[in-house]
Amino acid sequence: MKIKFLGTAAAEGCPGVFCNCEYCSEARHLGGKNIRTRSQTLINDDLLIDLPADTYSHFLCNGIEGDKIANLLITHNHGDHFYPEELQHRGVPYAHNMRVPMLDVFCGEKVYQELEGFLDDCTEVSVHQLKPFEEVNVGNYRVTPLTARHNPANGGGLIYIIREDDKTILYAHDTGYFFDEVFEYIENNKIFFDFVTLDCTCVNIPTSDNDVHMGIENNLRLVKKLKEIGAVNDKTIKVINHFSHNGGPIQHKLENQVGKHGFLVAYDGFTVEIE
Repeated sequence: MKIKFLGTAAAEGCPGVFCNCEYCSEARHLGGKNIRTRSQTLINDDLLIDLPADTYSHFLCNGIEGDKIANLLITHNHGDHFYPEELQHRGVPYAHNMRVPMLDVFCGEKVYQELEGFLDDCTEVSVHQLKPFEEVNVGNYRVTPLTARHNPANGGGLIYIIREDDKTILYAHDTGYFFDEVFEYIENNKIFFDFVTLDCTCVNIPTSDNDVHMGIENNLRLVKKLKEIGAVNDKTIKVINHFSHNGGPIQHKLENQVGKHGFLVAYDGFTVEIE
C-alpha cells in the first residue's frame, strides 16, 4: 500500500497566502519541503482523499492522471478539503476518453446534502453517503468512517480506517483528540494499524482535548492511548500532517523535535510504502 501526501497544510497554506509572519517568511526563504499546499492524499493510484482547490496543481506536479482515480473520500465540507466545483469537470465537454468511467464519491451526511442536485448534469460521478462506524467496500478497500472532533456547527466530519488486504491505516484529518467512542470502537474491534497519520494543525500551540485540531502534545498522548489499547506498536509508521503556519511548521525543526518520538513529518510529495 502506497500513501502519497499531495498537500500538507491547513486552510491558508504555508506560507499563508496573505501572511508575512516570521514563520511564513522563513518558509518562503527556505522553500522546498516548507512550501505546503492544502490537504490531500492519494492511496496507491486509485483512492483519493479530499478535493481541495489545489487538486489541479497537485495532479500536475505529481504526474497524476485524474481519470484513473476510481474513488474519492471526503472528510468534511471545509473549503480546504472540499471544492465541489471540480467534480463538474468530470465528463464532456471538460473530460473525454476517461479510462475509469465512473468516480465514486464517499462522504458524510453534510457533504452528501451539499452535492444533492449539484451534480445532476454529471453522469460520471456517483455519490454515496457514509454512516460513522459502518464499514463499506470502496473499490479494493474496506473503509470505516469514524466521527471526527471537528466542524461541530456544520455537520461534523469523518476520519477513516482504510484496509487493503492485510494492511490497515488510520487517516485522521481534520480532528481534535478522539472521542471516547472512537477509542472504544478501535479497541472493541481489536484493530491494529500499520500506519497512522494524525492532525497536527496547531504544532506547538497549546491545545486542549476539546479543540477541533491537535498539536504535537495531543499527538503524543493519542499514540500512547492507541498503544494502551493495542492499536499501534513501535513498528507502526506514525506521521504528523496538516500544519497551520501559526504553529511554525519548519520541516527540519519539526523533524528534530518529533523524530525522537518515532514520528515522521509529512511534506508535499512525501510518500510512504507499507510492505
